[in-house]
Amino acid sequence: MKKSAGIVVGAVVAVAAIGVGGAWYTGNQLPSVLDESIKQANADMAKTLPALGLDASIELLSLDRQFFSSNARYRITFNGSLDGEAPQQFELVINDRIEHGPFPLSRLKAFKLLPVMATSNYALETSPALEQWFAASHGKSPVEGQASLGYDRSVSGNLRLNPVQVALDEDSNLDFSGLNIDFDSSAEAKQIEASGLMDSLKVSTKLSDSPEALSIEFKGLTLNSQTEKGSSDFYLGRNEVKLQTAQLVIGANAPILAKDISQLDETSEADGKLAARSTYKVGMVSYQGQDIGGMDMVSSVKNIDAAALQSLLALYSDIIKSTGQLQQASLEAEDDLPQLSEAQKAQLMVDLEKLLAANPGIALEKLAFKTANGESSVSLALDFAKPESFELPAPELAKQLITQLDAKVAVSKAMMSDVIGLQATFAGETDKEAVAQQASMMTEMASGMALSTELAKLEGDNIVTNLHYADDKVDFNGKQMSVEEFVAMAFASGAGLGMGGAAMGAEDPAMQELQLEEEESVEEQVPVE
Repeated sequence: MKKSAGIVVGAVVAVAAIGVGGAWYTGNQLPSVLDESIKQANADMAKTLPALGLDASIELLSLDRQFFSSNARYRITFNGSLDGEAPQQFELVINDRIEHGPFPLSRLKAFKLLPVMATSNYALETSPALEQWFAASHGKSPVEGQASLGYDRSVSGNLRLNPVQVALDEDSNLDFSGLNIDFDSSAEAKQIEASGLMDSLKVSTKLSDSPEALSIEFKGLTLNSQTEKGSSDFYLGRNEVKLQTAQLVIGANAPILAKDISQLDETSEADGKLAARSTYKVGMVSYQGQDIGGMDMVSSVKNIDAAALQSLLALYSDIIKSTGQLQQASLEAEDDLPQLSEAQKAQLMVDLEKLLAANPGIALEKLAFKTANGESSVSLALDFAKPESFELPAPELAKQLITQLDAKVAVSKAMMSDVIGLQATFAGETDKEAVAQQASMMTEMASGMALSTELAKLEGDNIVTNLHYADDKVDFNGKQMSVEEFVAMAFASGAGLGMGGAAMGAEDPAMQELQLEEEESVEEQVPVE
């Protein structure tokens, strides 16, 4: 028994000794670690933020070292403008209570027993400019969090935006439930994972041109990110944002409600070329309790030369800096555009040629709108190549620059009927049979007009247009032709639709019958005096 007790006491003494020694070691290492981290953060911001019209820097204001903990204060200075207004400068001060490792007390209380070098407990410090936000968060710091630094220089922790209720002005209010983000990062932030949650955000105000109230409310936000630095120093991986509902209410009108909203961005790299894909979805939009439809949008880029893109971004940052950057970003007049030096012009052309030499592509893979009974969609894809010279005549330059183009439009007749029916319902029409009849008639009329131009064809229940261009040849709805022939046909068909659409419709007996039915229907609805 005594032997066992002695072993336990010995273990406790050993752990305590390790803790004291580790705390002393951390206290001595802390200044150099902080200095290195601040320098790296400033270098990263100097590389990326100027392209956004911003400049930012971090400096250590003070460091009060003690044996088991230290207190640090940092100042973050921002300069610039994101909205085209005159640049502004503002500062934030962060208070940081740093617990020395290897066993910070806050981690032990949370049953996190793995040793770390230090744990940072940071919070935004109040200032005259932030008094309103501190009052809105009931005296707590609006921004705070915790981060633990491992001996391998990995970082894990969380960032909290605390709940806020504040009157933005005499007509506007903000009600924010708070946002919590958990994150993990490997040494030098080569790999980063993060996840976040927000319950709700509501903004209420009044319309500028009327006394009616306006409110926008978002509920159920989730964030997920898994990224890592690629060989080109770009972050690759996936970032996803999901929102359960978004609601807009104007005055006493029924709310417009969107459900199941999401955005997924994915990036990858192979052989020095980048690819990216973005998927945006709205599950359902409803009004007056009536489901209208949903939307999908997928866009992508491929074969983007990573080195050329890095060089272009660096050049853009240099241009912004050299022209007084962080100045007004308005592009309303030509004089507002930055003037490039000869060296910058030459570098721009080198980077552009390198980008095009990689045969990049850009695509709107899908833009689709769905209703209960149908889906209509649009797609467009362009592939590019490096031309022999940018001094070529415009037609020849376009021919060499665009190697391939694919476009498709598919309009669902069933969806057209749904939309027309919904419009009639929202307008107050209650006779469902009459609504269905009107929707069917108008759909057939629109379909007939589109088909009569020969710019579209019927595939099942869809009105479809297909266009493929490559090698200076056009395939339009299965018909082979030259570019010149296609342009002439498109102009002729468009002119015919605009100038003589009624005549073309009258030549078709079916169209004539539909028009007659519509006229009779209108006459029946007009009261006889």
